[in-house]
Amino acid sequence: MQMEINEVRHVNSVNSDITNKLLEPLDRKSKSDFYNFFDNIIFIQNLTNPDRQRAKYKPKDNKGKVIVDITNPHILEDMSYFVERAEHFRKHGVYTFLFPNKSPGSEYKKFWDEERRRCKEGLVRPSDGEWITGYNYFYWNYSPILKVEEADDEIMQETLDDLEVGIQADRFEDFPDIWDGDYLFFHYVDQAESVGQHTSVIKTRGSGHSFKFSSMKNRNYFMYESSKSFSFASEKEFLTRDGVLSKAWVNMNFIDNNTPFSQPREFKDVDMHKRSSYKDPKHKTENGFMSEIIGVTCKNEPSKGRGKRGKLLAFDETGIFPGLKKTWITARKSVEQGRFVYGHLSAGGTGGEEGSDFEALEAFTYHPRSYGIRPLKNVYDLSKADSESSMFVPAYLNRQGCYDENGNSDIIKALVEVLIQRQKIHQSSNDPNDLVKEKAEAPITIQEAVLRVEGSLFPVQDLKDYLAEISPSIDRFTKGHFVGRFRISGSEVSFQMSEDMEPITEFPIKDNKSKEGAVEIFNHPIEFGGYIDSYRYIMGLDSFDDDHSTTTSLGSAIVFDRYTDRIVAEYTGRPNTANEFYELCYRLARYYNAKINYENDKKGLYAYFYNKNALNYLVDNPEILAEKDLAKITNNYGNKKKGTQSSTAVNAWARRLIADWLIEDAYGTGGTDEEGNEVPPLMNLQTLRSIGLIKELIAWHPDINADRVSAFGMVMILRADMMKLETSQDSKNRKNFFNEDPFFKRTGPNMKNESYNAVNFLL
Repeated sequence: MQMEINEVRHVNSVNSDITNKLLEPLDRKSKSDFYNFFDNIIFIQNLTNPDRQRAKYKPKDNKGKVIVDITNPHILEDMSYFVERAEHFRKHGVYTFLFPNKSPGSEYKKFWDEERRRCKEGLVRPSDGEWITGYNYFYWNYSPILKVEEADDEIMQETLDDLEVGIQADRFEDFPDIWDGDYLFFHYVDQAESVGQHTSVIKTRGSGHSFKFSSMKNRNYFMYESSKSFSFASEKEFLTRDGVLSKAWVNMNFIDNNTPFSQPREFKDVDMHKRSSYKDPKHKTENGFMSEIIGVTCKNEPSKGRGKRGKLLAFDETGIFPGLKKTWITARKSVEQGRFVYGHLSAGGTGGEEGSDFEALEAFTYHPRSYGIRPLKNVYDLSKADSESSMFVPAYLNRQGCYDENGNSDIIKALVEVLIQRQKIHQSSNDPNDLVKEKAEAPITIQEAVLRVEGSLFPVQDLKDYLAEISPSIDRFTKGHFVGRFRISGSEVSFQMSEDMEPITEFPIKDNKSKEGAVEIFNHPIEFGGYIDSYRYIMGLDSFDDDHSTTTSLGSAIVFDRYTDRIVAEYTGRPNTANEFYELCYRLARYYNAKINYENDKKGLYAYFYNKNALNYLVDNPEILAEKDLAKITNNYGNKKKGTQSSTAVNAWARRLIADWLIEDAYGTGGTDEEGNEVPPLMNLQTLRSIGLIKELIAWHPDINADRVSAFGMVMILRADMMKLETSQDSKNRKNFFNEDPFFKRTGPNMKNESYNAVNFLL
C-alpha cells in the first residue's frame, strides 16, 4: 500500500494536506521543487507549522495588543470583527442609518468620530488582543477596489486536474478581501513608522499594492490636517494611467460621496495634484483642511526628491525606476533631521517587466539598514536564514482561491498551483524568457523576484539556487581546487601551487585595483602513457591588447574537458601587461595540450603565439560558423584565419550554446543508489566550480562586461564545431573507453600523489 505523503509532512488547519492526489499534476522536477521550497524556505515552514500560534496565546504589549511577528505570523481568526463598516455598506449601500447631525453630542457625530479614530489609530479586539492598524482599517472599510470573481470549488478542482484549462472570471468593484498579506504589510509599515524607519516591499504581481498605496494616501488626506502624501514614479503614466494616483482619485470620490469626511478642492484638483481647500468668500484667501496628494515624475532626475516634506512618500513601480537609489537618498534628507524622522518612505516593486533594473530595489531588499529601511530576518529565500531583508510578498501568499474567510493563505495549495503554471510554460514555450518572466511576476523567493526578464537566456534561478547551496560551505567547496602559477623548465610546463595567490571570484569587481588573479585548476589533465589526447581539452579566451585599462575589464581563459563535459581550469584577471596574459594562456594551453578558440579581432594574441612558433594551439575558423552563415568578416583587425570573428549574431549563438549546456544532464550523474532508488541526474550547471563564472552567468546582461561568459562562449563554439565531426555514438564510445580505462585515475604532475576520478571530483 502506497503511503500518503501527508503522513510525512504535517501542516496546520489553514493549509491543504500534502497528499499524492494534490501533487499528482506535478512532474518529477516540479515535485522536487515543491519539496525543496517546503523544506528550505523558513517563511513557508512558519506558515504551515502544525504548532502555529493564535492571537490569544501571543505576547501582548502594554496596551494589551498582540505583538505581531511579520516573519512568523499567527493564524488569523474571526476577522469579520474588523470589517463591520464594509459589511454594512456592502449590504445596505450606506455606512450607518443614523440621521446626519453635526451636534457634538449626537450619535451620528460620535459614530463618525470613532470611525476617524479607528482610521488613525486602528482597532483592537479586547477578547484576545488581535488588532489592525489605522492604514489597514481604512483600506478594508473605506477603499473599494477591483476584485476577481472567485470560481466555485468544483471548477477550481477541475483546473487542477487539467493543466491546459484556465478559469473564466470577471472583475468587479468591492471592498478588499481580508488577506494575511495585507495584515502583515500594514503592521510592517506601523512598526517601521513607530521607530522612525522606512519600508520596502518586493512583491508578486496582483498583490494589490497600488490599491494599498492609493488608500494610504487617502487616509492621510482625509484624516490628517495639512498632511502631504507624495507618489513617486519614473514616468507620469505609471501614476495616472491605471496607476496609483488614478486609483487614489477613484477612492477619493467614493469617500466624498459616502462619508462626512468629504473635502472641497477648489484651488488644486488636477490629475497629478489635489489639495483639500476652499476660497474664503470674505477674505478671498485659501482656507480649509489643506491636506494634499501630489504626484512626482522623476525621469531619472534624483533632485526631484529634494524638498518633499510629507507624511508619506511612496515609490511605486520601483523595478522600472531609473535613478531610484539616488532619489530615495535625496528624499530621505527631506524627512529626516539627525535622529528625528517626520515622514515615512515606502517602496514597492514587482518583477516581470522588460527593461526591469532591480539594482536599487535589490539593494533595499538585501541591505535595508543602509537605506533606513526596517530590516526583517530573511525567511523568504533558500539558504538565507542568517541574513536580513525587507518585506517580501510571495506568489503563495493570498493567491486567488487559496485563502480562507479570515485571510489565512493556503500555502500548500497555492504553491502547487504556482508550480503547475511554471510547468505548463516550460512544456509549451520555446522561449526561456517566458519562464523567467513567470517566475519574476509570480516569485516564490526574493531571488526570483529580481530576475531580469530580457537579455539573458541563462537559467538564472537555477544558478542562484546552486550558488545559495554552495555558499554556506564555500571553503569546503573550494578545498579541492588548486591555485597557483605555471613554470617552464626546459620543454616541460609544470604547475606550482601558491598560498599567496587568490583567484578573482567577485563579480562585478569593485574597483580597478588588485586584478592580477590566479590560475585555478579544478581537475588536472589526464595522461595516457605520458600523452594528453589532443582532442580532449579545448580553451576559450576573452583577450585584450592594451597593457593598461581604466575599466574593470579582465582577460579570461577557460579550459574544458570534452570527455567529461566539464570546465577543468580557469584564469580570469589582468596582469600588468597584455604579453603576460598571452604567456599565461600559452602555458595553460601547453599544460593541457588544448586547442584555443578566441575572438580574433584582438591581434596581439595571434602575434604572440606566432612569435612563439605555437600557432598549432590556435584553431582555424570554426567551420560551423560558416555553415550557419555566421562567419562574416565585419572588420579588418587581427588575423582572420585563426579563431572566431566576433559579431552580435555569433555572440548570441554562443550564449545559446551555453544556456543549452547549463541545463543538460551532467555526464556521469544520475542512475540508482545503493538501495535501488532512482537518482535524477544533475544539470551541468551543478558541476560548475568557478564561483566567478556562476556570478557572471547570473548577472549577465547586454549592458555589462562579462569576460568569463565571453570566454566560455568561445569554448562552446569550438565544442559544437568539433562535435559535428563526430557521431553521437563515436563520442559515447570514446567517453566510455576513457572512463573505464585504468589510466583515467592517473594524475598530472605536481598533484602531491593525490588521485581523483575526474567526474566524481567535479561533483
